[in-house]
Parts: sequence; C-alpha cells; structure tokens
Amino acid sequence: MSSLALLQHMFDNGLQPEGRIVWGGIDIDPQKINGFRINSSQLPTERECMVFAGLDVVLLFHGYNVRYGVIRHLCESITLMRPRRLQLVDLDYKRIAFLKMVGA
Repeated sequence: MSSLALLQHMFDNGLQPEGRIVWGGIDIDPQKINGFRINSSQLPTERECMVFAGLDVVLLFHGYNVRYGVIRHLCESITLMRPRRLQLVDLDYKRIAFLKMVGA
C-alpha cells in the first residue's frame, strides 16, 4: 500500500487536508498532523503524486542519508502535478529551499 493512500482517498472524494498543507518525510516520520513517510526505495509514481495538486508540500529529509537523485526525482514528480508550494527542508544541513512559490 502506498504511503500516499490516505491522501489518495481524500483526493478521490474531493477533499483536501486541513490548511491545504502536507508534510512528507523522506525515510522519516514527520511529527505533523498531515504528515506521511516516503520511503526512498519506493518513491511514489507520477500518477500517485497527483494528490499534491494545489497543495502546499513540505518535504523533510536528512541530507547526510538521502541521495540527491531521490530528492530530485521526487521533486520533479511533484512539480509536474502543480502544487501550490513546494519546499525542501534539510534537517542535517539546516537549509530550506523553496522550489515553487504561490503564483510562480
């Protein structure tokens, strides 16, 4: 079962997460209400990423452990679905990157 199953169920029923924000943790469990884990060895397909359309997406990861190619592939898949915002947070290097802003 995909880690995005709950989001997919909401998407299929025309619902959105509270505040239109979701927190994805790459190989970690974000301690957030709308949080979910994404395993770097089983990245969601582009089709599964449709659930991010119109949402604010924050991806948390440990830069020492997650390979750049994983982050790039996931961000490309999410960006194709036109999220409202896309933000990366590297918990090790303490860096934040805004890949997409509202209206951009």
